[in-house]
Amino acid sequence: MPEESKEKLEDAEDAYNKLATDEVKQKIAASKTTHIFTNGGKYGNAKAVKAKKANMSVKKGKTFKIKASEVKAKKPLKKHRQLCYESSNAKVAVMTKKGFIKGKSKGTCFIYAYAQNGIYKKIKATVK
Repeated sequence: MPEESKEKLEDAEDAYNKLATDEVKQKIAASKTTHIFTNGGKYGNAKAVKAKKANMSVKKGKTFKIKASEVKAKKPLKKHRQLCYESSNAKVAVMTKKGFIKGKSKGTCFIYAYAQNGIYKKIKATVK
């Protein structure tokens, strides 16, 4: 394969995602960044993420704060980062880093609240 026909992958990072882009800066892949503690140390991992509501609704154009938190196993948690949030359909609702959902158009989607070790809670969101 000629050298000029090979795609060069360039990595770009933000606080929650690892992104791979091609030569023209188009996103071709993404994965979540996780932080996991081993069993031998004094800190532990989250065993679950709990949310105050499993189903919620918001009006189009309005915002709503999702209240979610990590549930520790036996050892205390040492946080490298806060929970991160993601919408399954960005055309229906978008999320902020602080946990606010904003309704964009009528429909239903799922919101995922991720702990630092990759554990998540799935929340159903309806935009009216």
